[in-house]
Amino acid sequence: MPQPNEDEAMLRGAWRLLRDALGHLAWSAPDQIAWLGSMMHPDELALDYDHAYRVSWMPGEAGWIRNELSRLLAEIDRLTAELTEEGPAPWSAEGLQSHPTWQRLRVLARHALALMPPAPWDSDSDS
Repeated sequence: MPQPNEDEAMLRGAWRLLRDALGHLAWSAPDQIAWLGSMMHPDELALDYDHAYRVSWMPGEAGWIRNELSRLLAEIDRLTAELTEEGPAPWSAEGLQSHPTWQRLRVLARHALALMPPAPWDSDSDS
């Protein structure tokens, strides 16, 4: 199998970044808290997603992000922005466990992941 060129590598990296960020958002609150560790900065979950969402145009242009997935990604972005506007309350261990928006984000992230194959570039030749 040939190695991807630089553009293809960046595209694949953007896809993996988005899948990883969604995976972290999809985890249960205890798993998120464990992943965050002793630093316990829940904003890292939103920052990781924001970074990945900003480069999601690359897989979008490649045709890997269809309408339903695009809608879910935009809704996740909107909800993380709303959490930020609420102030510090949602950005704690207690907030991760009890704030209803975090639960909604977990559901949306799981739905988005279900629409994202691990390696959509492997199916390109099948089209």
